[in-house]
Amino acid sequence: MENKSWQTGIYEYIARKSPMILKFFPLVYVGFTLVVISGLYVDFTHSFLFDTFFWLGKKSGQFALALLTMVILPGILGRLKIEVKITRVITLFRRQLGITVFLLALAHYMLLRLLPIAAGIFPFSLPVGFEVFGSLALFILFALFLTSNNYSMKKLGPLWKRLHRFVYLAVGILVLHTVLQRIGPWSVFAGALLVAEIVSWFVYWFRLRTKVTEVK
Repeated sequence: MENKSWQTGIYEYIARKSPMILKFFPLVYVGFTLVVISGLYVDFTHSFLFDTFFWLGKKSGQFALALLTMVILPGILGRLKIEVKITRVITLFRRQLGITVFLLALAHYMLLRLLPIAAGIFPFSLPVGFEVFGSLALFILFALFLTSNNYSMKKLGPLWKRLHRFVYLAVGILVLHTVLQRIGPWSVFAGALLVAEIVSWFVYWFRLRTKVTEVK
């Protein structure tokens, strides 16, 4: 009961502060834009800061995966009937966090590949396997980013929820993106996330099927 009490307290506190917290996200978006613009300048001027921005590109991808985990975690726990009330905090800002995931992934792509090639630092070459899967995942996240607003929800109706379930496909593609690049902590992490997602859906469908059978 004590755990539930402190989790509920944190949730209620953050819920009260949510209008103020929501105002913080546009500043985050502007920050990402400035980083990418700075990366553009650094690459085209062949600045000594290139290595720093290249490192930022790598970290952007890692943070995108970590944040994506946070975004889909409440759904996984919900399907498994595991109640962790503090994860309800995530649902308060799920849309904003999803947008941040896309911006991190975009910064990852631009700082590591697009801008260095455009600036002539790296020669152009056809993308290898892991880059193809990374680009495909980014395309899916872009579609979700474009429809992460009330207007799209209203226009698409029931299709909106189906469209945003493609985030689970993006997770699977990201596993291929990380594994094909190299086997390491982040590829293992992505794989574990995908397994948890698949198991949660299997449990959900099995429970649903059992209820239908009982009704018949």
